[in-house]
Amino acid sequence: MLKEPRRRTDKVFEDYNDYHDRGMIKWVTAYAMDELVKSISAGKEEALKDIPILPQMSPTEIDAALAEALKKNRRLSVQLNQKDSFGRQTESIEGFFKGYCGEDEILIGEEWVALDSIRNVQVLQADKWSSVAVFKQQPY
Repeated sequence: MLKEPRRRTDKVFEDYNDYHDRGMIKWVTAYAMDELVKSISAGKEEALKDIPILPQMSPTEIDAALAEALKKNRRLSVQLNQKDSFGRQTESIEGFFKGYCGEDEILIGEEWVALDSIRNVQVLQADKWSSVAVFKQQPY
């Protein structure tokens, strides 16, 4: 059985007030705003980010790293046993070890971290003042 094609009427637009639109001419000069381009770039970097999973440390190794950081006043990088919504490893927390809260939480920078959620702790080495690029001589 063949269907009979529908008859369509021509669309006629009539101005209903004094304003007359220019049509598609106004879109010729459209461009992406700088904020939009920056947010797209940031989203792309976030999507392509791949953080390596460090080995699980024992509680004694974690305590030793925390004690070393406290004695030498060094910054820490703490990787947690957490995944983001896409199943990727979350960013490490960096900061100075400031102390314990009871027996199960520590303060790294301004963030409280549960001891049982810690995967790996690394003591970060600070650059010596003499190795800063300002003091290095440039080859001629």
